[in-house]
Amino acid sequence: MLRVFAFTTILLTGADHWTTYLCLKAPVEGWHVAEANPVADWLFQWAGLTGGLMIDSLVTLAAVAFLATTGILNRTAKIALLAIITISTGYAVVNNLGAIARMGLAPWSGLV
Repeated sequence: MLRVFAFTTILLTGADHWTTYLCLKAPVEGWHVAEANPVADWLFQWAGLTGGLMIDSLVTLAAVAFLATTGILNRTAKIALLAIITISTGYAVVNNLGAIARMGLAPWSGLV
C-alpha cells in the first residue's frame, strides 16, 4: 500500500501541476483565476509559475522519497500521511479539471 500511495501521489502531483499551469499560464477572457493555496500562490509570485511548479515538484519528490524510506515513522504513519497527500492532491486535480473545462481550455470542453 505504501508504494501505491507513493506512486499515486507522484502521478497526481504531475496532474495537479499540469492543470494548474493550464489554469494560470495566461488570462482567459471573462475569467479571473487565482491559486487557492496561499503557499503555492506566494511561491508562484516569488519564482514565477513555471519555477514555482518545478520547486514544488522537487519538494514533493523529496517528501515522498523521505516518507518511503525513513525509519523515523512506522509504516502505518507513512501510509496515513501519503493517503492524506493523495486525497488532497486528487481534490485539487478534480477542481482544476472542472476549471479548465468551464473556461473552455480542455479538449472535451465543447462536448459537455
